[in-house]
Amino acid sequence: MRQQYFSDSEWATLLQSPTQAIIAVTLADKTDPVSFLKEIQAAIQILAAELQREDISSDLGRSVVAALKEVVAQEPLQGEQLLLKTQFELLGTIQKFNSASEGQQQAIAHLKEVGAILASKVTAVQAKEFKQWILDLATQVAKAVKEGGLFGIGGERISREESGALSAIENALEIKL
Repeated sequence: MRQQYFSDSEWATLLQSPTQAIIAVTLADKTDPVSFLKEIQAAIQILAAELQREDISSDLGRSVVAALKEVVAQEPLQGEQLLLKTQFELLGTIQKFNSASEGQQQAIAHLKEVGAILASKVTAVQAKEFKQWILDLATQVAKAVKEGGLFGIGGERISREESGALSAIENALEIKL
């Protein structure tokens, strides 16, 4: 699956889908600033690990990863410096929203657009694999930082709000289980 099957704007929308899934999940909780930054940091590390995976089953997922790797390869920064830059870019994107709710709504709307593109351009199997990859990425982000508890004791891996965000992502992408 390559970019030539999509218009430039459709391809750009698909390339942004991992980041939009991250935004939807990280903005779900009303948490303290330190936990929020930890979740952003974990999300960027998870995304970086996804770019290194060789076992992505979705042809479209592999193509998106390859395109994102090309963008990363053109960066003069590497390693921790690149991760830090990416975190700041994500924070800059989030900062533009008037509220967490607005950011989450825009991310979900973006993912609905992804679902529409997939429905019109790829087979049902290809769409399902790509959608599942995006949902799996969002789930990893939701699990990355324990929510609630006191001084690291107690809390839950996925908060009720994050669970709601994951359900919203499933609905936006129209994932049928």
